[in-house]
Amino acid sequence: MVTMPVNKLHIIVLLCLLCVSCVEPYEPVLEETQEVLVISGMITDSPGRHEVRVSLSSPYSFPEFQGVEQCLVNVTDQDGNMVHYTDQGEGIYAADVPDSFLDVGDAASLYVFTPDGREYRSSFDTLLSCPELDSVYWELETQGTADPEKSLPGIQFYLDMTGSPDDSRNIIWRVDETWEFWASLFGNYIMREMYYMESFLSRDIFKCWDSQALDHIYTASTRNLSSNALRRMPLHFVSNQTERLQITYSLYVRQQSLSLEAYDYWQRMNKQAAESGGLYEEQPASVPGNIHAVDQSDGEVLGFFYASQVKEKRIYVHNNNLFAFWIPKVDCEYQPLSTLW
Repeated sequence: MVTMPVNKLHIIVLLCLLCVSCVEPYEPVLEETQEVLVISGMITDSPGRHEVRVSLSSPYSFPEFQGVEQCLVNVTDQDGNMVHYTDQGEGIYAADVPDSFLDVGDAASLYVFTPDGREYRSSFDTLLSCPELDSVYWELETQGTADPEKSLPGIQFYLDMTGSPDDSRNIIWRVDETWEFWASLFGNYIMREMYYMESFLSRDIFKCWDSQALDHIYTASTRNLSSNALRRMPLHFVSNQTERLQITYSLYVRQQSLSLEAYDYWQRMNKQAAESGGLYEEQPASVPGNIHAVDQSDGEVLGFFYASQVKEKRIYVHNNNLFAFWIPKVDCEYQPLSTLW
């Protein structure tokens, strides 16, 4: 009979207990203010529709947009000229801003009056001249992953920008993506009302486009550079993990000038968005902005309102079997016509 020392026996028993014990997920208790008012928006010198959003902050564990309706919203310039916004529902307010409302050098302030009688106003933000957006282009690249032995092929977008000494030194880029895709299966008939079948020859009905705004925003400053210019500023990377690059892919870039205060705000927003999910991080919406309650007793309000000049550019990327990497295709399950009735 082989005997085991008592100390070693205790260690083995302890290890066994650790292996079979349950792992309880840790839910940190976050000190967050419930239902803080959040107001955000911008105005440019471009005519057309402009929006302001009014909402309530949501709990960390259940993030959602909680729009506040029936507010009075307007924007005033430094001379007292005013544009009124109409309630579109679900916390969105819109105005058709005329071309003559703002010019470079003008300043604008947002005013919001809520249904419960509270008033909020932003500080005046000055519209600065935006540098020229020279070009947007792409290159074939690979991007690393969490696995050091695995990388993803795709295309990386860049831009070049050149500004004068009088242009803004602080820039933000907002990007929309659009891609073309075709249905997996084709047919020769269209079903009309009362199950009437009509034959057709064109396949254009299977050609579709999907479009969405990217969650990420890009910011940069040339304040510490000798010239007001940027070269090879990295933007969005598109990997081969979706069907986006299968046929035609398009990137729509809006370059906007920022005041120093607006740039610092969006820099902080980007930083907190990158750090969100950390154990002690706050919600990204908790970044202080330039909006305050007219009556200081009305409590905290979050968000930012700014004025900006915009330069735009769109680029198309056509596959044409040029990519030396695999791209998945849209797939769907075949459903016979007889199963539709």
